[in-house]
Amino acid sequence: MSRELVKRIDMAIHIQELCAKHDIKVRYQSLKDDVPRYYANQKNRTICIRPTKNTGYYVSALHELGHILGINQTVDNDILEREIGAWKYAMVNAIVWTDTATRVMKKALMSYGVTQGQWQGVWNDCLSYYNQVNKNVRGNDQEEVA
Repeated sequence: MSRELVKRIDMAIHIQELCAKHDIKVRYQSLKDDVPRYYANQKNRTICIRPTKNTGYYVSALHELGHILGINQTVDNDILEREIGAWKYAMVNAIVWTDTATRVMKKALMSYGVTQGQWQGVWNDCLSYYNQVNKNVRGNDQEEVA
């Protein structure tokens, strides 16, 4: 996971490129709305997100893409497995992952019932997945994220 400076426009373009590559339609929710209403519709290959104007909105958009493109997104998976699978997709595909991204992920998962005591295990599982995927992509000579 990277900590380099990434411009907002690069995050927004990244989301657009992923959607175009995978034929996913995007609906944008107004920033004037007080409550975000993110969702993904697998059948229609549509996501609803806020405009990508900060890291939190960016990783939330990646998370919604993860509900269509990520692991553990079938009816055989329970809601928490689907949520964690979508966050794994977000982590693996993000061009930048920051402490803010981690806080957004944690808050979202806690809203689905992950307790403070369970959080570290979920986080470690996500990091393990991230490291495994990236090891397979880059080769075994790359440093793992801790």
